[in-house]
Amino acid sequence: MSLINPYTFIFTIINLVVLYLILRKFLFKPVTKFMEERSQKIRNSLEEADRKVHEANDLKAQYEEILKKADDEGKAIIERAEKYAREKADKIIEQANIEAKAIIDRAKEEAETEKIKAMHDLRVNLSHLIIEAASKAIGNINVDDDEIINEVVKEAGASWNK
Repeated sequence: MSLINPYTFIFTIINLVVLYLILRKFLFKPVTKFMEERSQKIRNSLEEADRKVHEANDLKAQYEEILKKADDEGKAIIERAEKYAREKADKIIEQANIEAKAIIDRAKEEAETEKIKAMHDLRVNLSHLIIEAASKAIGNINVDDDEIINEVVKEAGASWNK
């Protein structure tokens, strides 16, 4: 007898083929399909992640540009404010100089007016003294005589200005 029975061998082969077909139909195809779907989901997730990274980089670049523009704009505002402040300070200083010059000019005019007034008062007092001295020397001149006083002041003023 032979160790291998041909019927058993054929029956085993048929069983293996049937088992293979059943497994292929109910196990291999669904598992393969599941694995392909899972691979596709992973690929999609990776592509989505890459897309998100690119979007994030683009947004980052946009935000950096916006920040740079804001920084430049801030610097420009500060420069304008400093320029305005310098111009304002220059105008204030210029106005103060003009006012100081006007005050000095008024003070000089007032001093000149006071000088003229003092000179006039001095002349009048001097005239009174001269008239009193002359009246004591001559005797008969009235100190309150305005005409004589004005004439003496005119003559004294003419000689005083020389």
